[in-house]
Amino acid sequence: METRASYFLVGLFVLTLIVGMFGFVMWLSRFELKDENTYYYVYFRGSVTGLSVGSTVRYRGVPIGTVTDIGIDSENVELIEVTLAIKNGTPIKADTIASLQLQGITGLSFVQLTGGTRGSPMLEPRPGKRRATIPSRPSAIEQVFENAPELFAQIAAVAGQQATPGRQIGTRR
Repeated sequence: METRASYFLVGLFVLTLIVGMFGFVMWLSRFELKDENTYYYVYFRGSVTGLSVGSTVRYRGVPIGTVTDIGIDSENVELIEVTLAIKNGTPIKADTIASLQLQGITGLSFVQLTGGTRGSPMLEPRPGKRRATIPSRPSAIEQVFENAPELFAQIAAVAGQQATPGRQIGTRR
């Protein structure tokens, strides 16, 4: 009789353990099944070097979400489509603007959202679209890199004028 009782107890223990593990997995997945984010698109014209899936999205410096997808727009190859997952309840207004910012000296980028005045309406998807699109603008660093060739050309032109033979700089006539 004792050997049968031990098999029964072992079986009962294993069955309880399996049910407990199943319940634990269901409890953990409960947090994954709830979608506590709102998804938005942002289209960038320039390079998104340093931005990756999982990069932070910040609203005026406060972390509010992550980048979930990066790809080339299927309708316009000049645009990079970035999908953002932003916490529900974050006030993304119609005048909110997205830009890429560098995170320290690491070369990694994040999406910075700015703007969004109190009187502005909430950003809604266009008719026929399931997600709203946040407008973007080039970051200050991107503008510097974009304008660098013109800046160097102007510096070279000024330097060329300064080095003209027969003209002395700093002398009085």
